Amino acid sequence: MFRLQLHQIIFVYAGLCLGIILLAAWFHNMRRTRRDRAALHDLMKCGLCAFEFRDETGAAIPRCPNCNALVERRRLSRL
Repeated sequence: MFRLQLHQIIFVYAGLCLGIILLAAWFHNMRRTRRDRAALHDLMKCGLCAFEFRDETGAAIPRCPNCNALVERRRLSRL
């Protein structure tokens, strides 16, 4: 059995609680980032009218629903 003084027990307890909170925040951030990337996967922006739309058809060159122009498949920035 370990012999610890009161201030050492408090320090260890606070360190463990803080470590658990930091680990939970890290996992939450990873899941949120993955969910945000998945949401941007099918999002497209028309180069002609700047209309943003979601294309789930999988066509090589989809058409903009606003101006009916052909839209190139490019990744949108996350900014």
